[in-house]
Amino acid sequence: MEPYYNPNIRILIIRRLTLRKWHYNNLQAPFWRLYWNSMPGATIHYQKQIIALTPERIVLVPPNTLISPRLDRAPVTHFHAHFLAEPPFARLHSQIYVFKAEPGMLSMIKNLPTDKQERCLDNLSLTMAVHGLIHYLLSKIPTAELQPQPLRLPAPLIENMAFIESHVRQGVTDREIARHKGLSVNAMLRIYKRELGIPPQRYLRLKRIEKACALLHDPQQSIKQIAEETGFYDRYYFSRVFKDLQRMTPCEYRRQFVTVPHFPSQEES
Repeated sequence: MEPYYNPNIRILIIRRLTLRKWHYNNLQAPFWRLYWNSMPGATIHYQKQIIALTPERIVLVPPNTLISPRLDRAPVTHFHAHFLAEPPFARLHSQIYVFKAEPGMLSMIKNLPTDKQERCLDNLSLTMAVHGLIHYLLSKIPTAELQPQPLRLPAPLIENMAFIESHVRQGVTDREIARHKGLSVNAMLRIYKRELGIPPQRYLRLKRIEKACALLHDPQQSIKQIAEETGFYDRYYFSRVFKDLQRMTPCEYRRQFVTVPHFPSQEES
């Protein structure tokens, strides 16, 4: 008997707050974003679509999807959760998923006070309820959309990519990557260029920055600590690489995606 599939959902942040500012252009994140507003007034601009956030809708934004949030009428009470999920949910095509907000889904969220100061992840009942909501919504995504091209990569390359991902902190050289699958360096570089369009060291940097984005959700970790945890032993080099890939510095990223009391703004998500 085959084991049941487990997407290993990891929630990064849960928060309900009052939005008075929510205007960004081409906001992108390497994790899922779940939005629900208890009143109209906010929209998400995606390509040529304008998606209104209303009490009747729950919206899921897949990883690495460019959106431009707008607040047309302030203030608005806004709930958001950021989370990670394993493939195939980690590599969906960019698009916005809109679901009907059924009453049972939102009972605990509706009872959560706005601008709550303590970390919501410490609330076990709430965290489990949001986990259940995420699992339910992901189950509603059509199966045909769960098989994007990256999952059709050759098995040896997928194993090789996993080897790189297991060495995010300590790093790994091209020679070590090639030797892992018994290839020459040149042969390995050709495979990465043909299948991924980027060299393995670029893929390593992408994985390091993805991990950094998740770590930035922890207010107890400093930028310096996160740089070290992701293999950048120079905070300033880490900031340059981060800005190159995310188009903002780690501090700007944290202010936009993580809303905790001691950061300058508590109105952004």
